[in-house]
Amino acid sequence: MVSRPAILAVVLAACARTPHHTPQSVAPAAVDQLTLYRDRTLVKQRVELDIPTADKATVTVRVPIGVDVEDVVIVDRGGLIVSELRATTANGKAIEPRIEVETEATSEDEEPAAEEEDLETPPPAPTTPTEITFVASGPKAGRYALYLGYVTDRIQWDAAYTMTTTPARSRVTLRGAIAIRNTTGIAFPKARTYVIDTELGAWRGRLAEQFGALLSGTAMSGGSLAEPRALGTLALGTGETRVELLPDDPARPMKSVLVYDPIGTKLDHGGSAPIRDAALGVVPPAGSRVTESFEVARAQATSAGLPGGPVRLLERRSDGMLAVLGETRLFDAATRIAGVDTVAIGTADGVTGKRARRELTIDDDGKRLVEEFVLTLTNKRATPVEVVLREHLYRGQNWTLAYRSALEAEKEGPQQISIRTTVPANGETKILYVVVYTWEPATK
Repeated sequence: MVSRPAILAVVLAACARTPHHTPQSVAPAAVDQLTLYRDRTLVKQRVELDIPTADKATVTVRVPIGVDVEDVVIVDRGGLIVSELRATTANGKAIEPRIEVETEATSEDEEPAAEEEDLETPPPAPTTPTEITFVASGPKAGRYALYLGYVTDRIQWDAAYTMTTTPARSRVTLRGAIAIRNTTGIAFPKARTYVIDTELGAWRGRLAEQFGALLSGTAMSGGSLAEPRALGTLALGTGETRVELLPDDPARPMKSVLVYDPIGTKLDHGGSAPIRDAALGVVPPAGSRVTESFEVARAQATSAGLPGGPVRLLERRSDGMLAVLGETRLFDAATRIAGVDTVAIGTADGVTGKRARRELTIDDDGKRLVEEFVLTLTNKRATPVEVVLREHLYRGQNWTLAYRSALEAEKEGPQQISIRTTVPANGETKILYVVVYTWEPATK
């Protein structure tokens, strides 16, 4: 945790000497800014206050449950001098000084009774917002505004989507919504809100960097490929708020396609050094199922920054009833830069796949791991079929395709590629590729 003295050294200016203070209490209204990550929310909270002539203002403001004064920074003073920053309450109670009581030491040959053991009782979980008081003065009398910055884990969100098509199955309408749950104990009646589909991670010690990005108009992405999605200016009261993500998105082209994706994302390792386990991805052997799927084109202009979530593909039939054709996930990290989305609706009759590894070489001197695979597609149908092969370079994120027998391989995410091929009627097609993983030598 960042110490209070370290924060105060950054955010507090010198104190101007004046004879008395004028106390006031300010609610966290006006225009705030919230950046919603998967694990936490970065809050830039606006506080407005009046400075009387030749006077200071003592302001008390509420911040979310569980946020301590040590976790709060002043990211924009708005021309004010802030001379004091302290907690008024903690866990819903007034702060009291801690009293240390000295007791006689227990002799070495004396065993303390079990019930007398000094067991530290964990503090109760906070249930009410924290009150923070600060003292500010300005160059002259007037109304001012400053911004507090902090992180809270009490704003959670989930996104979900639906795709709706007609019996013609040539176009699809995509709709989505994000549900934001605010359990901070305070409302944000007017907040410019963004969502970034990644984790903020180790935020302590990086608040200055994070809020510096906010002040310059760019949201941080935690070093991932995720980009911010603006949700607009929202009124986020306590409880749940639902926000439409694609209210006017035009219909998108959709077509039938076969997909062979034998591994999926379950083995993806996000580290830079590859996993060396020889059995990874081949024990147990990959399945042979090829799926009947629908491929939906992405509209990059409207899809940028959309958060990942489940989707249902629905068909509206002539009688108006809706039928579920399939389910999958959209906009996850694995497919973040893909140009299309695919939704499986069943098993492809007469078409099967096989995935076999032909080589695994680990070169410790050269810091290289080389793996070679051959994918075999068998078509027993009387007509040719187009198949999308989806492979996952799951050992690590530092990889390069050294060879592929297909003309093109499209990168769809950090560890996912797709290869398109046509399998002739009553025939077979083989696709071979070689992937090379590299890693940096260990530092001493």
